[in-house]
Amino acid sequence: MSLKKFETIRRYIHFADNSCPDSDRYFKVRPFVEKVRRNLATEEEMRYSIDEMTIPYKGKKAGNRRQYNPMKPNKWGFKNFVRAGMSGIVYDFLLYGGEDTFRYVQFSQAEETLTLGAKVVVALCKTIQTRACVVYFDNYFSTLDLAIHLRDECGIFSLGTIRQNRLKGCDKLLMSDKSLKKKGRGSYCQVVDNTNKIAIVKWYDNKVVTLISTYADAYPVGKIKRYSKEMKARVDVDCPELIKHYNNHMGGVDLADMLVALYRTTYKSRRWYTAIFAQMLDICVNNAWLVYRRDYSNRAVKHMPLKSFRCQLARELQNKSRSRISVNNNCKTDDSVRYDSIGHFPSFGESYGRCKLY
Repeated sequence: MSLKKFETIRRYIHFADNSCPDSDRYFKVRPFVEKVRRNLATEEEMRYSIDEMTIPYKGKKAGNRRQYNPMKPNKWGFKNFVRAGMSGIVYDFLLYGGEDTFRYVQFSQAEETLTLGAKVVVALCKTIQTRACVVYFDNYFSTLDLAIHLRDECGIFSLGTIRQNRLKGCDKLLMSDKSLKKKGRGSYCQVVDNTNKIAIVKWYDNKVVTLISTYADAYPVGKIKRYSKEMKARVDVDCPELIKHYNNHMGGVDLADMLVALYRTTYKSRRWYTAIFAQMLDICVNNAWLVYRRDYSNRAVKHMPLKSFRCQLARELQNKSRSRISVNNNCKTDDSVRYDSIGHFPSFGESYGRCKLY
């Protein structure tokens, strides 16, 4: 297929009826997005992370759908909230669209009072079928009300960093940042609410970080290796157990984003929604490869790398369906040999064939 023919065919890719515009800001791609969400991996895990994923887009046709985040590698693009497992498999996502972000999500009266970040976590957790799992998120989403709601109403445990201004007075029970820094690297303090069954831990490494959890606390305290500028060597630093859990299980979305960035589908077009279409294709292909790699991990066969998997998938989609093998029915054996009933035993051959007798 020539490039010109491919571009001509690509012009007619549409996902919605333009003659019936909807007030939804993503109505041009909404049917495809919802179809992808319903068909994501169904074999769930026990630990998930929720974080932001930016869909790169530098054009100006998207209006204020396009967001700017200077902390991301791709600073301009569509903001996408993602729930992924430790393996990097994406299980659900939510496109940010201002008031239309939760257009198709039903919240209870108590959930309506939550902050935007907390409502994102609740919306992404509604599609979890297996309860008693653990969800990890950063301080953009964390609140005390969210942690309590997830455990009591949804049966889901949580762990995440939290901002000081969201502790609702609990920060007065914790040591100040200056006091922790005076005690030295690895110092920590903890406050436990036995009524709500919440543990809040403040820990000092290079800077002070505060975490909130409904299933873990600071104990047992272990050791981690950190580089010391004074000693010019790696030294042991005290680390609460809750910190280890967060560091080990929070990277699912980052792993999924990295896999998409490795072999991103470049889709240059003036239509803004084609960037979302390309991102969804990459997520589906990466999910398929991760499931394939997980299945092959139980065998003694080496799995294909991601690049080879994508190339093989492209070749399979290009190939036409094979027709039935045509066999010449003309028999070259004489009738005297065919019907003498002597030595007619089955034998294994290298090529496909049919019985010469009938």
